[in-house]
Amino acid sequence: MASTISLLPEKHFLCPLCSDIFTSPATVPCGHSFCLSCLSRYWARRQSKCCPHCKRVFEDKLDLTVNRILADVSDNYRKSRPQKAPEDDGVVGVEQMIQERLQKIERLKSSLELQKNSYLREVRESQKVFSALVVAMEKSHRAVITAIEERQRAEERRVDALVRELKQEIRGLREETDESDPPIPFSGDEGGDAKESEAKIGATTLPSKMKDWSKVAIETDPCIGVTRKALSDIVEKVKSEVNRLSKCELKRIQKYAVDVNLSAKTAHPFLSVSDDRKQVRHTNKLQEVPEHPTRFDRVANVLAKEAFGGGRFYWEVGVGDKLEWSLGVVRGSVNRKGKFTVCPANGFWTLSLKAGGQYVANAAPPAALAPQHRPRRVGVFLDYAEGRVSFYCAESGVHLYTFADTFTDKLHPFFSPGRVHGGRNAAPLVISSSFCSI
Repeated sequence: MASTISLLPEKHFLCPLCSDIFTSPATVPCGHSFCLSCLSRYWARRQSKCCPHCKRVFEDKLDLTVNRILADVSDNYRKSRPQKAPEDDGVVGVEQMIQERLQKIERLKSSLELQKNSYLREVRESQKVFSALVVAMEKSHRAVITAIEERQRAEERRVDALVRELKQEIRGLREETDESDPPIPFSGDEGGDAKESEAKIGATTLPSKMKDWSKVAIETDPCIGVTRKALSDIVEKVKSEVNRLSKCELKRIQKYAVDVNLSAKTAHPFLSVSDDRKQVRHTNKLQEVPEHPTRFDRVANVLAKEAFGGGRFYWEVGVGDKLEWSLGVVRGSVNRKGKFTVCPANGFWTLSLKAGGQYVANAAPPAALAPQHRPRRVGVFLDYAEGRVSFYCAESGVHLYTFADTFTDKLHPFFSPGRVHGGRNAAPLVISSSFCSI
């Protein structure tokens, strides 16, 4: 069969997007085929799902899988295709090398120009964002000062009114006292009785309705919490702006989408990996699997067969309504036997949903997260050179958490579907081959 395949024209085995022999090819409903990773990047750039060849538009819910027959045929062709005869003329080979290097120079210059444009866009965006925040903060500050000054003026007016009222009552009391005072005899024997009579007359002539001033007071510290509340409003605006930038960021990240496939030989015996290597679920019973040095034997984890050692990579995992799961990346050399702690120091950069509903970044110490919306699809972005592993809610585009570290070993995508919990967490984790539009 291999010899027959090698006789076919090579164009039948080439991806129209990358012009190379198919790698994990997927066939769209119109019948055209492309490398799954090429197609995912193409759709992420265009923000719509259509065939790159005939432009036929598909439903957003379209979920592709690898065309195994075409993949096997392409792999056989790759192994058996005729090799080009070496050039007899060494001069031609040197000329070709020169041309390749000249082309490389042009590509580098072009990439540098694109990079400069990216830097410029980011500078302009940062100026726009921070200027808007400064304006918002100054406006909020002015509003706080205006509110405080207005409140102070109102209190001054109130105190003035109270003082006027008190003075008026004092005048009334004095007038009442003057009008009701009778002439008092001052004979020697009646002096004591006269003073007692004066006190009684004064007491009986006071107005019958008097205001109870003991309950009237002025708050001496009226501005408790005013500045904090204004700052809290600013924080909410900052969070809103961060979420907006996060959505834009995720759209740009999706162009780094890669095809991720589970490695069954690393799966704990409790786990079942689907035939297409895209789903894993906890079976709650031990599977009959061969012993392997890369297999987890105590914790129900599984790794992807892909290992990333440089560049940028993005993939999405459907978690649905599961009660418990863990996702992220790990060093290829992590301990897979016995008990271990999941943390960056041990080669794990992961995010988890715990059985109690708590989202946790497994850092040191663990960081509790409180996403506004429960993510049903989680995006994982690895920027190896920058030492970052970021997690996103793929539906909303909201950033969940980022690990910052230095990587030296190759990293594998990591998956743990969690325990079954009486059947309530039996659904699988699903690696996506198409992405949400946000």
